[in-house]
Amino acid sequence: MRSAIAAVVVTLAIWGAACDTATPAPAVVVRDSAGVTILESTGATGFPAPMTVGEATFSVGLVEGEPEYLLHRVVGAMQLPNGEILVANGGSHELRFYDASGRFLRSEGREGEGPGEYRYMRALGRCREAGFVVFDLNWQMNAYDLQGRFIERSVLTAPDGISPYNVACDPQSRIVMLGWGQAMAQGPVIGFYQARDRLVLASTDGRIATDFGEWLVSERIGRATGSRPHPAGRATVFALHDRRVYVGSGERFEIGLYDLDGTLRSIVRRPAVSLATTSSVKSAHLELAVARAEPDRRPAVRDQVSSWEWPESLPAYTALIVDQEGVAWLRNFNIDSDAPEVWSLLDVHRGYAGDVTLAPGQTLLEPGADDLLVLQRDDLGVQSVLKLTLRRDDAS
Repeated sequence: MRSAIAAVVVTLAIWGAACDTATPAPAVVVRDSAGVTILESTGATGFPAPMTVGEATFSVGLVEGEPEYLLHRVVGAMQLPNGEILVANGGSHELRFYDASGRFLRSEGREGEGPGEYRYMRALGRCREAGFVVFDLNWQMNAYDLQGRFIERSVLTAPDGISPYNVACDPQSRIVMLGWGQAMAQGPVIGFYQARDRLVLASTDGRIATDFGEWLVSERIGRATGSRPHPAGRATVFALHDRRVYVGSGERFEIGLYDLDGTLRSIVRRPAVSLATTSSVKSAHLELAVARAEPDRRPAVRDQVSSWEWPESLPAYTALIVDQEGVAWLRNFNIDSDAPEVWSLLDVHRGYAGDVTLAPGQTLLEPGADDLLVLQRDDLGVQSVLKLTLRRDDAS
Protein backbone atom coordinates (compact mmCIF):
# COMPACT_ATOMS: atom_id res chain seq x y z
CA MET A 1 0.00 0.00 0.00
CA ARG A 2 1.35 3.41 -0.90
CA SER A 3 2.39 5.70 1.93
CA ALA A 4 -0.30 7.98 3.31
CA ILE A 5 -0.29 11.64 2.33
CA ALA A 6 0.52 13.67 5.44
CA ALA A 7 0.33 17.34 6.26
CA VAL A 8 3.72 18.99 6.16
CA VAL A 9 4.74 21.83 8.45
CA VAL A 10 6.67 24.56 6.65
CA THR A 11 7.65 28.07 7.73
CA LEU A 12 4.91 30.44 6.60
CA ALA A 13 5.63 33.73 4.93
CA ILE A 14 4.40 37.26 4.55
CA TRP A 15 5.75 39.99 2.34
CA GLY A 16 5.75 43.74 2.93
CA ALA A 17 3.78 45.25 5.77
CA ALA A 18 3.69 41.95 7.63
CA CYS A 19 0.24 40.63 8.48
CA ASP A 20 1.28 37.98 11.05
CA THR A 21 4.80 38.99 12.05
CA ALA A 22 6.41 41.93 13.75
CA THR A 23 9.48 41.72 11.54
CA PRO A 24 9.17 44.42 8.85
CA ALA A 25 10.30 43.83 5.30
CA PRO A 26 13.55 45.63 4.51
CA ALA A 27 13.44 48.63 2.22
CA VAL A 28 14.52 48.08 -1.37
CA VAL A 29 16.92 50.61 -2.85
CA VAL A 30 16.98 50.73 -6.65
CA ARG A 31 19.80 52.53 -8.41
CA ASP A 32 21.57 52.56 -11.72
CA SER A 33 25.31 51.98 -12.06
CA ALA A 34 26.73 52.32 -15.58
CA GLY A 35 23.58 50.87 -17.10
CA VAL A 36 23.22 48.10 -14.53
CA THR A 37 20.10 48.16 -12.34
CA ILE A 38 20.85 47.28 -8.71
CA LEU A 39 18.05 46.19 -6.37
CA GLU A 40 19.43 46.11 -2.85
CA SER A 41 17.36 45.25 0.21
CA THR A 42 18.59 46.90 3.38
CA GLY A 43 18.38 45.56 6.92
CA ALA A 44 20.14 42.94 8.98
CA THR A 45 17.58 40.13 9.19
CA GLY A 46 15.46 38.04 6.90
CA PHE A 47 11.69 37.56 7.03
CA PRO A 48 9.23 34.88 5.87
CA ALA A 49 8.25 34.88 2.19
CA PRO A 50 4.74 35.71 0.90
CA MET A 51 3.38 32.21 0.57
CA THR A 52 1.90 29.39 2.59
CA VAL A 53 3.06 25.83 1.93
CA GLY A 54 0.41 23.33 2.95
CA GLU A 55 -0.55 19.71 2.68
CA ALA A 56 0.77 17.13 0.25
CA THR A 57 -1.59 16.34 -2.65
CA PHE A 58 0.74 13.73 -4.14
CA SER A 59 3.03 11.22 -2.47
CA VAL A 60 5.16 8.38 -3.82
CA GLY A 61 7.57 6.32 -1.74
CA LEU A 62 7.43 3.21 0.45
CA VAL A 63 9.54 1.60 3.14
CA GLU A 64 8.79 -1.77 1.53
CA GLY A 65 6.43 -3.05 -1.11
CA GLU A 66 6.13 -3.05 -4.89
CA PRO A 67 9.45 -2.03 -6.50
CA GLU A 68 7.95 0.75 -8.62
CA TYR A 69 7.07 2.57 -5.37
CA LEU A 70 10.49 2.14 -3.76
CA LEU A 71 12.68 5.19 -4.35
CA HIS A 72 16.45 5.41 -4.03
CA ARG A 73 18.77 8.28 -4.99
CA VAL A 74 16.08 10.48 -6.54
CA VAL A 75 17.88 13.15 -8.60
CA GLY A 76 14.88 15.15 -9.78
CA ALA A 77 11.15 15.35 -10.36
CA MET A 78 8.86 17.46 -12.52
CA GLN A 79 5.19 17.89 -13.26
CA LEU A 80 4.32 17.32 -16.93
CA PRO A 81 1.64 19.29 -18.83
CA ASN A 82 -0.75 16.29 -18.74
CA GLY A 83 -0.64 16.24 -14.92
CA GLU A 84 1.67 13.27 -14.60
CA ILE A 85 4.61 13.43 -12.20
CA LEU A 86 7.99 12.31 -13.52
CA VAL A 87 10.51 11.04 -10.97
CA ALA A 88 14.13 10.41 -11.96
CA ASN A 89 15.08 7.47 -9.73
CA GLY A 90 18.86 7.23 -9.98
CA GLY A 91 19.11 4.11 -7.85
CA SER A 92 17.37 2.01 -10.52
CA HIS A 93 18.49 4.13 -13.54
CA GLU A 94 14.81 4.71 -14.34
CA LEU A 95 12.41 7.49 -15.23
CA ARG A 96 9.15 6.68 -13.49
CA PHE A 97 5.80 8.20 -14.43
CA TYR A 98 2.92 8.48 -11.93
CA ASP A 99 -0.57 9.87 -12.29
CA ALA A 100 -1.88 12.68 -10.09
CA SER A 101 -3.00 10.18 -7.42
CA GLY A 102 0.47 8.61 -7.18
CA ARG A 103 -0.38 5.48 -9.19
CA PHE A 104 2.56 4.08 -11.16
CA LEU A 105 2.05 4.24 -14.94
CA ARG A 106 5.28 3.25 -16.71
CA SER A 107 9.04 3.57 -16.68
CA GLU A 108 11.82 4.33 -19.14
CA GLY A 109 15.57 3.80 -18.91
CA ARG A 110 17.91 1.18 -17.49
CA GLU A 111 21.53 0.71 -16.54
CA GLY A 112 23.99 0.87 -19.44
CA GLU A 113 25.96 3.23 -21.65
CA GLY A 114 23.81 3.39 -24.75
CA PRO A 115 20.98 5.71 -25.81
CA GLY A 116 18.39 5.99 -23.06
CA GLU A 117 20.65 4.15 -20.60
CA TYR A 118 22.51 5.41 -17.54
CA ARG A 119 25.73 4.73 -15.68
CA TYR A 120 24.95 7.30 -12.98
CA MET A 121 21.86 9.42 -13.47
CA ARG A 122 22.84 12.98 -12.52
CA ALA A 123 19.99 15.45 -13.10
CA LEU A 124 16.67 16.18 -14.77
CA GLY A 125 16.18 19.30 -16.87
CA ARG A 126 13.53 21.19 -18.84
CA CYS A 127 15.84 21.51 -21.83
CA ARG A 128 13.31 21.00 -24.63
CA GLU A 129 10.23 22.99 -25.59
CA ALA A 130 8.13 19.83 -25.86
CA GLY A 131 9.99 17.41 -23.66
CA PHE A 132 12.77 17.09 -21.13
CA VAL A 133 16.36 15.90 -20.76
CA VAL A 134 18.03 13.53 -18.29
CA PHE A 135 21.76 13.92 -17.70
CA ASP A 136 24.07 10.96 -17.15
CA LEU A 137 27.42 10.75 -15.32
CA ASN A 138 29.48 13.05 -17.56
CA TRP A 139 26.55 15.28 -18.53
CA GLN A 140 25.53 13.13 -21.49
CA MET A 141 22.04 14.27 -22.49
CA ASN A 142 19.23 11.80 -23.11
CA ALA A 143 16.30 13.72 -24.64
CA TYR A 144 12.65 12.62 -24.40
CA ASP A 145 9.31 13.93 -25.61
CA LEU A 146 6.53 14.79 -23.16
CA GLN A 147 5.22 11.22 -23.27
CA GLY A 148 8.62 9.92 -22.17
CA ARG A 149 9.63 8.49 -25.52
CA PHE A 150 13.37 8.58 -26.10
CA ILE A 151 14.48 10.92 -28.92
CA GLU A 152 18.25 11.24 -29.00
CA ARG A 153 21.45 11.21 -26.99
CA SER A 154 24.17 13.86 -27.16
CA VAL A 155 27.40 14.41 -25.27
CA LEU A 156 28.21 17.83 -23.80
CA THR A 157 31.77 19.05 -24.20
CA ALA A 158 33.21 22.09 -22.43
CA PRO A 159 35.50 24.43 -24.40
CA ASP A 160 38.59 22.64 -23.02
CA GLY A 161 37.43 19.40 -24.63
CA ILE A 162 36.32 17.53 -21.51
CA SER A 163 32.95 17.17 -19.84
CA PRO A 164 31.75 20.25 -17.91
CA TYR A 165 31.61 20.65 -14.14
CA ASN A 166 28.09 22.07 -14.10
CA VAL A 167 25.35 22.75 -16.67
CA ALA A 168 22.11 24.71 -16.99
CA CYS A 169 19.60 24.77 -19.85
CA ASP A 170 16.23 26.20 -20.90
CA PRO A 171 13.28 24.93 -22.99
CA GLN A 172 14.81 26.51 -26.11
CA SER A 173 17.73 24.05 -25.80
CA ARG A 174 20.24 26.75 -24.87
CA ILE A 175 23.12 25.42 -22.75
CA VAL A 176 25.25 27.29 -20.21
CA MET A 177 28.22 25.39 -18.82
CA LEU A 178 31.16 25.83 -16.49
CA GLY A 179 34.37 23.81 -16.81
CA TRP A 180 36.40 22.15 -14.06
CA GLY A 181 39.08 24.84 -13.98
CA GLN A 182 42.72 24.97 -14.95
CA ALA A 183 43.96 23.73 -11.59
CA MET A 184 41.92 20.56 -12.02
CA ALA A 185 43.18 20.00 -15.56
CA GLN A 186 46.85 20.32 -14.59
CA GLY A 187 46.84 17.50 -12.06
CA PRO A 188 46.41 17.01 -8.30
CA VAL A 189 46.53 20.07 -6.04
CA ILE A 190 47.24 19.36 -2.38
CA GLY A 191 45.29 21.23 0.30
CA PHE A 192 42.71 24.00 -0.01
CA TYR A 193 42.41 25.74 -3.37
CA GLN A 194 40.02 27.56 -5.68
CA ALA A 195 39.23 26.19 -9.14
CA ARG A 196 38.20 28.85 -11.67
CA ASP A 197 37.00 28.57 -15.26
CA ARG A 198 34.99 30.32 -17.96
CA LEU A 199 31.21 30.34 -17.86
CA VAL A 200 29.93 30.04 -21.43
CA LEU A 201 26.80 29.82 -23.49
CA ALA A 202 27.71 27.04 -25.89
CA SER A 203 26.50 24.38 -28.26
CA THR A 204 26.54 20.76 -27.16
CA ASP A 205 29.93 20.20 -28.81
CA GLY A 206 31.58 23.08 -26.95
CA ARG A 207 31.41 25.84 -29.57
CA ILE A 208 31.12 29.12 -27.68
CA ALA A 209 28.30 31.57 -28.44
CA THR A 210 28.95 33.86 -25.42
CA ASP A 211 31.77 33.99 -22.89
CA PHE A 212 30.63 35.38 -19.51
CA GLY A 213 34.19 35.51 -18.20
CA GLU A 214 36.03 33.63 -15.49
CA TRP A 215 34.11 32.47 -12.43
CA LEU A 216 34.83 30.49 -9.30
CA VAL A 217 34.06 26.83 -10.05
CA SER A 218 34.40 25.56 -6.49
CA GLU A 219 36.56 25.77 -3.38
CA ARG A 220 38.10 22.37 -2.78
CA ILE A 221 40.32 20.18 -0.66
CA GLY A 222 42.90 18.37 -2.77
CA ARG A 223 44.83 15.19 -2.07
CA ALA A 224 47.19 13.12 -4.18
CA THR A 225 44.31 10.80 -5.07
CA GLY A 226 41.88 13.56 -6.06
CA SER A 227 39.82 16.38 -4.60
CA ARG A 228 36.42 17.11 -3.12
CA PRO A 229 34.42 20.28 -2.50
CA HIS A 230 35.21 21.89 0.84
CA PRO A 231 32.17 21.51 3.16
CA ALA A 232 32.21 25.28 3.64
CA GLY A 233 33.40 26.10 0.14
CA ARG A 234 31.74 28.43 -2.31
CA ALA A 235 30.78 27.50 -5.86
CA THR A 236 29.19 29.31 -8.79
CA VAL A 237 25.58 28.36 -9.50
CA PHE A 238 23.57 29.49 -12.50
CA ALA A 239 20.29 29.06 -14.36
CA LEU A 240 18.56 30.13 -17.58
CA HIS A 241 15.13 31.75 -17.70
CA ASP A 242 13.36 34.00 -20.21
CA ARG A 243 16.52 34.79 -22.19
CA ARG A 244 18.41 35.72 -19.03
CA VAL A 245 21.31 33.96 -17.35
CA TYR A 246 21.14 34.07 -13.55
CA VAL A 247 24.59 33.73 -11.95
CA GLY A 248 25.96 33.86 -8.42
CA SER A 249 29.06 32.53 -6.67
CA GLY A 250 27.75 32.73 -3.11
CA GLU A 251 30.52 35.18 -2.18
CA ARG A 252 27.74 37.53 -1.06
CA PHE A 253 23.96 37.28 -1.01
CA GLU A 254 23.34 38.49 -4.56
CA ILE A 255 22.78 37.27 -8.09
CA GLY A 256 23.53 38.88 -11.44
CA LEU A 257 21.25 38.74 -14.48
CA TYR A 258 22.93 38.71 -17.88
CA ASP A 259 21.62 38.97 -21.41
CA LEU A 260 22.46 36.08 -23.71
CA ASP A 261 25.17 38.26 -25.27
CA GLY A 262 26.94 38.54 -21.90
CA THR A 263 25.74 42.02 -20.92
CA LEU A 264 25.12 42.41 -17.19
CA ARG A 265 21.66 43.98 -16.83
CA SER A 266 20.86 43.85 -13.13
CA ILE A 267 22.02 42.76 -9.69
CA VAL A 268 19.62 41.71 -6.94
CA ARG A 269 20.84 41.66 -3.32
CA ARG A 270 19.39 40.27 -0.13
CA PRO A 271 20.09 42.01 3.21
CA ALA A 272 23.68 41.35 4.24
CA VAL A 273 24.45 38.47 6.58
CA SER A 274 27.68 37.61 8.38
CA LEU A 275 29.70 35.09 6.36
CA ALA A 276 32.83 34.98 8.51
CA THR A 277 34.31 31.53 9.05
CA THR A 278 34.39 31.37 12.84
CA SER A 279 35.94 28.82 15.15
CA SER A 280 32.43 27.73 16.16
CA VAL A 281 31.60 26.85 12.54
CA LYS A 282 34.78 24.76 12.28
CA SER A 283 34.09 23.04 15.60
CA ALA A 284 30.50 22.29 14.60
CA HIS A 285 31.59 20.62 11.38
CA LEU A 286 34.31 18.65 13.16
CA GLU A 287 31.89 17.26 15.73
CA LEU A 288 29.29 16.41 13.07
CA ALA A 289 31.88 14.61 10.94
CA VAL A 290 33.16 12.61 13.90
CA ALA A 291 29.67 11.70 15.11
CA ARG A 292 28.66 10.42 11.65
CA ALA A 293 31.77 8.26 11.21
CA GLU A 294 31.98 4.63 12.26
CA PRO A 295 33.40 4.35 15.79
CA ASP A 296 36.71 2.85 14.67
CA ARG A 297 37.15 5.64 12.12
CA ARG A 298 36.48 8.58 14.44
CA PRO A 299 40.09 9.27 15.55
CA ALA A 300 41.25 9.34 11.91
CA VAL A 301 38.34 11.56 10.88
CA ARG A 302 39.08 13.96 13.73
CA ASP A 303 42.74 14.21 12.71
CA GLN A 304 41.89 14.68 9.05
CA VAL A 305 39.23 17.36 9.52
CA SER A 306 41.33 19.18 12.12
CA SER A 307 44.13 19.55 9.57
CA TRP A 308 41.99 21.26 6.92
CA GLU A 309 42.54 24.82 5.81
CA TRP A 310 39.29 26.76 5.69
CA PRO A 311 38.14 29.64 3.48
CA GLU A 312 38.01 33.03 5.16
CA SER A 313 34.30 33.37 4.52
CA LEU A 314 31.37 31.00 4.14
CA PRO A 315 29.09 30.74 1.11
CA ALA A 316 25.91 32.77 1.32
CA TYR A 317 24.05 30.06 -0.61
CA THR A 318 24.74 26.73 -2.27
CA ALA A 319 22.00 26.21 -4.88
CA LEU A 320 19.90 28.26 -7.29
CA ILE A 321 16.50 27.40 -8.78
CA VAL A 322 14.46 29.86 -10.89
CA ASP A 323 10.68 29.39 -10.80
CA GLN A 324 8.15 30.03 -13.56
CA GLU A 325 7.79 33.69 -12.57
CA GLY A 326 11.53 34.31 -12.80
CA VAL A 327 12.04 34.46 -9.02
CA ALA A 328 15.41 33.08 -7.91
CA TRP A 329 15.31 30.60 -5.00
CA LEU A 330 18.68 30.48 -3.19
CA ARG A 331 19.37 27.70 -0.69
CA ASN A 332 21.07 29.20 2.35
CA PHE A 333 24.33 27.63 3.48
CA ASN A 334 24.29 25.56 6.67
CA ILE A 335 27.30 23.67 8.01
CA ASP A 336 24.91 20.89 9.13
CA SER A 337 23.73 19.16 5.97
CA ASP A 338 20.83 17.61 7.93
CA ALA A 339 19.45 20.98 9.07
CA PRO A 340 16.14 22.15 7.51
CA GLU A 341 16.62 23.88 4.15
CA VAL A 342 16.08 27.64 4.09
CA TRP A 343 15.49 29.21 0.66
CA SER A 344 15.75 32.97 0.14
CA LEU A 345 13.67 34.37 -2.72
CA LEU A 346 15.06 37.17 -4.88
CA ASP A 347 12.46 38.75 -7.14
CA VAL A 348 14.25 40.40 -10.05
CA HIS A 349 11.64 43.19 -10.15
CA ARG A 350 10.97 43.78 -6.44
CA GLY A 351 14.13 42.58 -4.69
CA TYR A 352 14.36 40.26 -1.70
CA ALA A 353 10.99 38.55 -1.17
CA GLY A 354 11.65 36.61 2.04
CA ASP A 355 12.60 33.10 3.12
CA VAL A 356 10.90 29.70 2.93
CA THR A 357 12.00 27.01 5.40
CA LEU A 358 11.19 23.42 4.51
CA ALA A 359 10.38 20.76 7.07
CA PRO A 360 13.28 18.62 8.38
CA GLY A 361 14.31 15.96 5.87
CA GLN A 362 12.96 17.80 2.83
CA THR A 363 14.88 18.91 -0.26
CA LEU A 364 13.33 21.24 -2.82
CA LEU A 365 13.21 19.70 -6.30
CA GLU A 366 11.04 22.13 -8.27
CA PRO A 367 8.95 25.18 -7.32
CA GLY A 368 5.78 25.60 -9.34
CA ALA A 369 3.11 28.27 -9.62
CA ASP A 370 0.78 26.54 -7.16
CA ASP A 371 2.87 23.77 -5.65
CA LEU A 372 6.32 22.55 -4.69
CA LEU A 373 7.86 19.20 -5.53
CA VAL A 374 10.10 18.07 -2.68
CA LEU A 375 12.15 15.01 -1.82
CA GLN A 376 11.41 13.72 1.70
CA ARG A 377 13.79 11.49 3.68
CA ASP A 378 12.62 9.87 6.90
CA ASP A 379 14.77 8.90 9.89
CA LEU A 380 15.75 5.65 8.16
CA GLY A 381 16.74 7.42 4.93
CA VAL A 382 13.68 6.14 3.03
CA GLN A 383 12.86 8.54 0.19
CA SER A 384 9.53 9.80 -1.06
CA VAL A 385 8.48 12.55 -3.47
CA LEU A 386 5.71 14.93 -2.37
CA LYS A 387 3.77 17.66 -4.11
CA LEU A 388 2.88 20.35 -1.58
CA THR A 389 0.21 22.99 -2.10
CA LEU A 390 1.51 26.54 -2.44
CA ARG A 391 -0.65 29.62 -1.91
CA ARG A 392 0.92 32.97 -2.70
CA ASP A 393 -0.40 35.55 -0.26
CA ASP A 394 -0.08 38.49 -2.63
CA ALA A 395 -3.07 40.17 -1.10
CA SER A 396 -1.40 40.44 2.33
